[in-house]
Amino acid sequence: TGMSVIDYINHCRISKAGLLLMDGNISIKDVAYSVGFTDQMYFSRVFKKIKGQTPSEYRKENKGKYII
Repeated sequence: TGMSVIDYINHCRISKAGLLLMDGNISIKDVAYSVGFTDQMYFSRVFKKIKGQTPSEYRKENKGKYII
């Protein structure tokens, strides 16, 4: 994959978090816990590093776009 195990796991977690954030009914804190982060601030830093925007910015741009 060209990345460390931790980076790969974080990418998987953030990918799932992105889907959960599209549902405006789930708090960012609950999204962080749902994908395995116990610290919301660390989750936000990792999310921004991978997605290029904060979880709240991502939610604002993508709210309601999730299609099952």
